[in-house]
Amino acid sequence: MTQGLIRVDEPKPSTDTKTDAEIFLVECARTLHLYGAPAHVLEAELVRTGSRLGLAVQIFSLPTYLAISVGPLDRQRTFHLRVDPGSIQLSSRDEMHVIQRQVLEGDITCAQGTRAFRELHLRPNDFGLLWQMLAYGLSASAAARFFTGGLREILASAILGMLIGTMVVLFNMRRDRAAVTEFIAGIIATLGAWLLSWLFPPMGTNIVVLASIVSLLPGYTLTTSLTEVATRNLASGGSRFVGATMTLLALGFGVAIGDKIVEHLPAIQSIVSEPLLPWTILPAAFSIAFAMLILLQAKIRDSFIILCAVLLGLYGARFGAVLVGPQLGVCIGAFLVSLTGNIFSHVTKRSPNMVIAPGLIPLVPGSLGMRGASALFHNDAASGASWAIAALVVAGSLVAGLLAANVFVPPRRTA
Repeated sequence: MTQGLIRVDEPKPSTDTKTDAEIFLVECARTLHLYGAPAHVLEAELVRTGSRLGLAVQIFSLPTYLAISVGPLDRQRTFHLRVDPGSIQLSSRDEMHVIQRQVLEGDITCAQGTRAFRELHLRPNDFGLLWQMLAYGLSASAAARFFTGGLREILASAILGMLIGTMVVLFNMRRDRAAVTEFIAGIIATLGAWLLSWLFPPMGTNIVVLASIVSLLPGYTLTTSLTEVATRNLASGGSRFVGATMTLLALGFGVAIGDKIVEHLPAIQSIVSEPLLPWTILPAAFSIAFAMLILLQAKIRDSFIILCAVLLGLYGARFGAVLVGPQLGVCIGAFLVSLTGNIFSHVTKRSPNMVIAPGLIPLVPGSLGMRGASALFHNDAASGASWAIAALVVAGSLVAGLLAANVFVPPRRTA
């Protein structure tokens, strides 16, 4: 898998220097962070990798900062890295673990592993702008169906989702523009929903607005932050929680601005079109799986794995909802997804995230948090607090399911 990253004909030095091993550890930490590893996973991986290399390692991880200290306390060498918040990249995370394993098994040197990591960082996205546009549109249309929208809401959400997805990709190319992505997306979603509802009535504009920005909602980030807090990584979890909250506020503020503009436009009736039959949930799940394949940067060959993960999460949560109610029922869905992901990792020697990430993302409470933020901006503090508490309950339920699964089947050690 990594022959494209490492020159196999390059002569291998007989031994690595201590500096080579230290730099390899630093690049390993940077790569794990870049591909979305939470603080507790990053720390555990680095400590085990350092132990295999004969180095004592301590690490402090935040979403935007890494400190890696190598060596005994009286002779410690510390590296400080300013980093951007990582994102899930499934195929790259898999390749990263292959390189890590090759170094630890002695197939390549630490210096070669470091170069391989750096080459991996420079690899372009496997999916271009058109594919990413399609993914945003598919996720928005599937969300509209799960929000009980009809055919008009699904089509409108797909159109706006592709428009917003294009804007996100273009804005993220520059740091100054990326800071206003969520705010502008909220305005576009609101104005776009009004325009399409005015052209093709009747239409439930609230469903269209929420569905069109669903890919920007920080539900997975919120769940990750609570997982970090539960594993006693308080600084990282607290920072990530604040980041998720700010994303929700930016989206809510954009929607509120859009609503104020719409008040001065011709009035429309926000009526949901005729609902679809229950069997249409299955095509929506297929749409989510295909969108996850692109947005999480997996390989085409992993399509079936991602589809099974999405279906397991959705129907596991539905089964749980029958047993204990919808807000706590997602705990069972998360438990099944995490348990399956850990078993998958032990059997295939691949990252459990290949199953866990696509299985959890449809369950995360981003839409609840968005409704809470929107209610606050409309001076409805009681509803806003109610939605926010519901979002935290769902996120906590997901975390409980994840941690419980790790007790029954511990995650595979990659180092």
